[in-house]
Order: sequence, then structure tokens, then C-alpha cells
Amino acid sequence: MSQRSGPLPGTTPGLRVPLVREEPAAYVLCFGPHGERREALTTAQLMSLVVDAAGELGFVLSASPRGS
Repeated sequence: MSQRSGPLPGTTPGLRVPLVREEPAAYVLCFGPHGERREALTTAQLMSLVVDAAGELGFVLSASPRGS
């Protein structure tokens, strides 16, 4: 297995994108210098991005099974 050095292709280390909560299960990412490009996300999509980003940083996210 090869060691990865540097960021993944197409990513920007330390990139911060403003996130706006639109309703209980929807969020909007605001791209561009003034947030002019907006992309809607569901809570599930947002969590998928968080899990992927954590994995790239070497973290493993997990939750207790329901009812525990």
C-alpha cells in the first residue's frame, strides 16, 4: 500500500465553505468569493461529506447502535 503525500487531487487543504441551515433537514453550501454559488445538501449528504473528510484526515467516525 502506497503512502499518500499531499492533498487529494481536486481538493484544497484548509478550504472553508460557509454552511447555512435552511430547514431542519437541509443545508446550503455557499461557494465563491461572495457566496454566489449555492448548493443544497440534505443532512445525509452533509454527514457523508463529514465522514469522508474525517477519513482523509485519518479519523474514524462511529456511533453507538440505536437503543444502546
